[in-house]
Amino acid sequence: MRSVLNIFRPGTPSLLLPVCLILVLQTAASRVLSIPERDLALPDLQGLPMHVGQWEERGEQTLDPNTREYLHPDEYILRDYVNETKGASINLFVAYFKSLQDRYGPHSPRVCLPGAGWLVRSSRTVPVDVLGNPQTIPVNEYILEKSGNRILVVYWYQNERDVWADEFWAKIRLLPDLIRYQRSDVSLVRLVSPTTGSGSDFGSCLQFTKLLVPMLSEHFELAR
Repeated sequence: MRSVLNIFRPGTPSLLLPVCLILVLQTAASRVLSIPERDLALPDLQGLPMHVGQWEERGEQTLDPNTREYLHPDEYILRDYVNETKGASINLFVAYFKSLQDRYGPHSPRVCLPGAGWLVRSSRTVPVDVLGNPQTIPVNEYILEKSGNRILVVYWYQNERDVWADEFWAKIRLLPDLIRYQRSDVSLVRLVSPTTGSGSDFGSCLQFTKLLVPMLSEHFELAR
């Protein structure tokens, strides 16, 4: 799948207008048609395993009321995992939204974290091999820095039907999903880990990702 974010890079201005037009037409069509959606069950994110490979759950947090009201997810999980063998830690955040028809949906870490004062030092989209997937899945990798501290952020979007990296893709597929499946649910999956700037930091998150994606797929299968 061609990265939708490429439309905002120099050298490809001709694609900006068509994509924007698609988004406007789809939004207008979904409102005019008032396409009903299925009443989905929640995916039971709290039921995700306390052990993910060599990673063990070491704490769970809740969003503060203001943040929860702003994001307004239908279900979420905010949990810390630790790999003592590697001396590594990961904070996992998954926010699930039943519908995109009447709300914006997930807020991209690409925007939120710099807005909180983090400076982007590097970013890229990386293909990941996941057991049970015939094709690689794309995830976003960001290195950010603030006050001398660096973090690695890996995130992607996932539902029962697909996994993707570009936040605009959820909007582009909104109307087709409503027509074909009578649903427009989506989740943001974000991993945050302290980093030393070495490749092993991403390697740890990569291994966690490979284990987590199939687990999430099983839970999203429940949201039918």
